Amino acid sequence: MNKVIQTTKEENILLFFSVYFRYSYHFFKSDIMKTGNLLFIGIVVGLVLFGFFEFLGLDPRYGGIISAVIVGTLIGTKIGKGSEKYAFFSIFTYNLIGWILVFLFTSDGKLALQYGGIALSALIGFALIMVCFYSIIGSFGAFVASNLSRNKQDEGL
Repeated sequence: MNKVIQTTKEENILLFFSVYFRYSYHFFKSDIMKTGNLLFIGIVVGLVLFGFFEFLGLDPRYGGIISAVIVGTLIGTKIGKGSEKYAFFSIFTYNLIGWILVFLFTSDGKLALQYGGIALSALIGFALIMVCFYSIIGSFGAFVASNLSRNKQDEGL
């Protein structure tokens, strides 16, 4: 007693897309969750390193470069191919948060905010250029780390 279900062309198309989107949603959801968690971890690690280097009194240029390479390498090894954009976003975000906190809570930052005008514009412009510079360095670190981890995986086969 097998019953054959008659469906129209439109119902078949809707059924196909509903099944396709259901499974693709779960597939991409796991990928997005992994990447999102790693971006959050990269931002937190970057903020910790930013604060640590600020606490040690290390020159912000060197501290920014070191932390960008560390976070870029972390993201590059965990995500793999295509990790450069995630490293750029993560490094840009934690540097932006870090510099805003420096401007708001340190005496040098408060002094710069009090004067305003051209000095503040120049300082913000310099900070944004450095943030982009660190992000590019971190993206390069992620690129190198992902290629090295892929080469190690290829050798293991």
